[in-house]
Amino acid sequence: MEGPEGHSHRDGEIDDLIDVLEVASASDLITLSSQVHPGDIEQALDRVSDARRIDILRNLPAAVLSEWADYLSPGDVEVGLDHLTESEQREVLDSFSDDELVDFLQELEVDHRPRFTELLDDQKREVSEALLCYPEETAGGRMTTACASVEVGLTVKQALDQLRDSSRATELLSRIFVTDQHKRILGKLRLRDLAFSTWDTPISELMDDDRTSISALADQEEAAQMIARYDLMVLPVVDQEDRLIGIITHDDALEILEEESTEDIERGAGIGSDSADLAYLQIPVLRHLKRRFGWVLVLAFLALSSGWVLHAYEDVLTSYYILAIYLPMVVAAGGNTGGQAATMVIRAMSLGELGRGEFWRVVWKEGRVGLFAGRAIGDL
Repeated sequence: MEGPEGHSHRDGEIDDLIDVLEVASASDLITLSSQVHPGDIEQALDRVSDARRIDILRNLPAAVLSEWADYLSPGDVEVGLDHLTESEQREVLDSFSDDELVDFLQELEVDHRPRFTELLDDQKREVSEALLCYPEETAGGRMTTACASVEVGLTVKQALDQLRDSSRATELLSRIFVTDQHKRILGKLRLRDLAFSTWDTPISELMDDDRTSISALADQEEAAQMIARYDLMVLPVVDQEDRLIGIITHDDALEILEEESTEDIERGAGIGSDSADLAYLQIPVLRHLKRRFGWVLVLAFLALSSGWVLHAYEDVLTSYYILAIYLPMVVAAGGNTGGQAATMVIRAMSLGELGRGEFWRVVWKEGRVGLFAGRAIGDL
């Protein structure tokens, strides 16, 4: 991965970066920001001690925090903002793209949001408030409104003039959506289609008729799966009247898939997902306990019930003590089979291969697999 000045930073060097962060001064952090990619900084910060991480965030200049903000957790950004002046806070918030800003605001406590939204300019505040209306895990909650679109009746020159005026505020110009006067999608263009065509060519002759889109209220995982399924660079998001209101980009899709995979893995292991946005070392011990104790307690009672079963058949085991040899095998086989079934089903759910309607089909299939496996082991 290339850093801001073209310096590469391999994963094997993260440990060295941690050592640097442990002793870095405020001026060292400024120098570091120009030499190391923010993604590597974020990974290293997750592994330094809590006290040192907070000390680093408190000493970050506004310019450096602006550069790192997209890569830091919302909690870390809030710590950094708390120690800046209002004008510096405004500078950092203005550096956010609208989707990243909304992600930051969504992760804050509700009563903490107003002190940051009040610092936004009118346009950014209006966009943020509109996006905050959508639940966090929907396509609308993850989209950016900074998309490129032109109306169908324009020529190439008119379209380029229109795009030139909005180019700075547009996140991705490689895909340009063609809409009617009501902002309904009719197709899309590539920037190179405009660049290599004569100025008087109508864009209706250059556009394709792909109207693939997703509702703003659809689940974010469905959006990520559509981007992967149709090999899209961007997925347009529409409102209830099919009007274009934003896009989800391929990098957003990668983040969504990572989040959803983490959530599925944690659920499969009986772990709550309320802290999935934090690195492992940043989650407090008591919160780890809260997320994991429930399933441990359930397993403890199940194990206790198994003990009562063994106690009930104590006479049989005493008479045929050789049966006790098979107990570890039965326990291990049951645990392994359950783990395999959970892995297969969770993976299928993550890929969109299963829905709620297939519940009993899954039970029937896994039940047969378990019976056949048990029969095969019993015949050995």
